[in-house]
Amino acid sequence: MTVVTPRVARSRKAVRALLTAATWLVLAAAVLGAVYGAPGLLDAILRFAEEVPARWEELTAVGPPPEPLPPSPTHPLPRRKS
Repeated sequence: MTVVTPRVARSRKAVRALLTAATWLVLAAAVLGAVYGAPGLLDAILRFAEEVPARWEELTAVGPPPEPLPPSPTHPLPRRKS
């Protein structure tokens, strides 16, 4: 059985206190970030949702087929080996 001296017990207690404080600080930062960031994020989502029907119409619009690209003089098609 390992004997824990008072000095070791104090250092473990100090480390535990530091880790607990760090955990609470990280959680508090996450909560503040969520509280202050939520309105902007919600606004961006709602603006995007308003644009979706127009984007869908643009993507699904039927029009003339696009013209084929002319061959590139700097990058010719690879020749087939006979």
